[in-house]
Amino acid sequence: MQREINQNKKLYLEVIRILAVLLVIFNHTDGFVYYTVPGNIITHLYSLILAIVCRMAVPLFFMVSGTLLLKKEEKTGELLKRRVWRMLVVLLAVSVFYYVLDIARGRIGTPGVGDFFARLASNGIRESFWFLYLYISALLLLPFFRKVASGLDKNLIIYLVAVRAFVDIVIFFLQMKTGLAVSFDAGFIGGCFYYMLIGYYIDEGKAGLFKNPGVKGSVLLSGMIILNGILVYSVKKVTGEYQTLVLDVFVFLTAPLAFGLIQKCMEGRTLSSRAEGIILTMGSCVFGIYLLDNFFRLEFLPVYLFLSEKTVGIIANSVYVLLTFAGGLTGAWILKKIPVVKNYL
Repeated sequence: MQREINQNKKLYLEVIRILAVLLVIFNHTDGFVYYTVPGNIITHLYSLILAIVCRMAVPLFFMVSGTLLLKKEEKTGELLKRRVWRMLVVLLAVSVFYYVLDIARGRIGTPGVGDFFARLASNGIRESFWFLYLYISALLLLPFFRKVASGLDKNLIIYLVAVRAFVDIVIFFLQMKTGLAVSFDAGFIGGCFYYMLIGYYIDEGKAGLFKNPGVKGSVLLSGMIILNGILVYSVKKVTGEYQTLVLDVFVFLTAPLAFGLIQKCMEGRTLSSRAEGIILTMGSCVFGIYLLDNFFRLEFLPVYLFLSEKTVGIIANSVYVLLTFAGGLTGAWILKKIPVVKNYL
């Protein structure tokens, strides 16, 4: 998740990263499930809409990564040293931090080196670290997909989206309708590389859909979110319970659409140097905010519980998300002042 600010200062990428990490934090809170329980109608809709929107968070991160990394040229050794090794060090360091924290809080019965590495190997330190494991895997395959990206054209993108639509919509509802586990392996199309390639393609200015986003693009994105919400309720009516996977049905389209809309909305805008500086500073701290998310969510939990009793869910959750973001931003900013740490954040 590196920044690229030297060429045309791509502020839109920083804006996307900031929005994405806010959605990640929301996804880790109770706000994500408010819509599944009776409550205030405003909080209910707030929860449902953001539960759908927050599914774009990780795809947006990978689209930014595709934009920044797929166009680079570097030797395999340089890739392993600069990127893969860096992420491995980060994963080990934050895992040690949270493991020690859990020991201090009495959450680990029999701590030890063997227990630590067993948890590390199985993503047993923090569930949210699955992203780091996936990101490291993506980095290892970058040389292959840089070759793929260089040959992308409109027809290939259409084909890529069509296959993804078949997997995410047709196969998904076929399995839900029949109860069968359909044997169909979509390979990288069903994973992060779909978003990396799409992000790269949109950033290159080849996606004609986003030349004049305006009202049409916003209406299209809003319509898909509303349709997704209707599907959530429809499936619940049929099955008798809410199905979390339904929230992902249109993400393969909504995430690229949101990415392209933000790109075009930011394109050509003249911001004050102060506003630009704030965006760039916050964007540079996004990775650190993600790593510190779990720590600050726990620290601000008492505030959230207090507000949950005194106010409605939408207020309590919004404050909780913003406090966690602010705490992570402050912590990441301070850590980036440390020379050695700065190289990894």
